[in-house]
Amino acid sequence: MTDFSIAKFNNYQEYLHSFTTVEDFRYLPFHKTVITLTKLGYREHRSFYEEDEFLNVKKQVEQLLNPTVSAQIYYSQYFKGTDPALWALAEREHGNVQQEISTIIFLEISGRSGFSKSGYIDFEASLRNYRFKGPNAVDWRAVFEERKLLKPQPSDIVFYDWKTRKIFSNDNDNYTVVAHPEHGLMFAHKGDHKNIPVTTKKNPFSSNVRRSMIKSNIYGFIILYDHHVRKKT
Repeated sequence: MTDFSIAKFNNYQEYLHSFTTVEDFRYLPFHKTVITLTKLGYREHRSFYEEDEFLNVKKQVEQLLNPTVSAQIYYSQYFKGTDPALWALAEREHGNVQQEISTIIFLEISGRSGFSKSGYIDFEASLRNYRFKGPNAVDWRAVFEERKLLKPQPSDIVFYDWKTRKIFSNDNDNYTVVAHPEHGLMFAHKGDHKNIPVTTKKNPFSSNVRRSMIKSNIYGFIILYDHHVRKKT
């Protein structure tokens, strides 16, 4: 049976402190002594968890109480079509969620006015933002079901509105936007500090990324920049 009483404690120290009473400090004035007696089992009517047990039980409780947050959700499971762009994204979703690869999507969409909006979208960050219902979240389930179009927006890591000539750049959890004086626009990955260039020209950072241009029946052309994240050792 899961011990839901654990949910009210933020950490193990709070949990230990819950076993102490005013009488304890009257006869045992030293806090460490009280905690030691608690750990040795000098308490009645309550089970006691060692720290590793406490952390495991707390994790189980949080997963039960917040299943939509704690469980990994893969929206590509809803993709049943044949569009090459969505197929390519579906193939990359697991790797991005697990942060084994980091994919940046370049996309350009034409508006009714005839002007385009283009942008670079951090795939992992966008998936995570939707999972946690963040601001300006892309409905990735609807995108994979082809009910909604994926569109660049000002909150993406780079966004350009061809009508207003306004450009937006936004650092996020994964990337810092870099305007390199010689090699143009790049994204510096915060995890392994590798620079990800978007130019087709050969440069010292070309080996950090694999660039794929994909023809789509829905989006025209999209470009995917895949970076294999180097894990810290």
